[in-house]
Amino acid sequence: MKHSSNDPIVTLYLTRTAVWQICDGLHQRMLVWRATAQYLEEGYTDISDSIEECHHSHEAKAIADWYEEIIQSIRDQVDSQTPP
Repeated sequence: MKHSSNDPIVTLYLTRTAVWQICDGLHQRMLVWRATAQYLEEGYTDISDSIEECHHSHEAKAIADWYEEIIQSIRDQVDSQTPP
């Protein structure tokens, strides 16, 4: 689920606190997708109380990985703007 070259880049102007709140929400979504993958593979999960609907664990893992990439991209961008 990499960024598509056809998908336009958006610039947002938010406070650092707001950005970390967004990352926290994305992290929670990532955990739910990891739980979904675990549930589909093992029949149970201890990661989250909920799971998402999808067909295969590899689909759930791909979505979780995509969330992780988004989070890392945000962190990298914030870190590059941190004054020395």
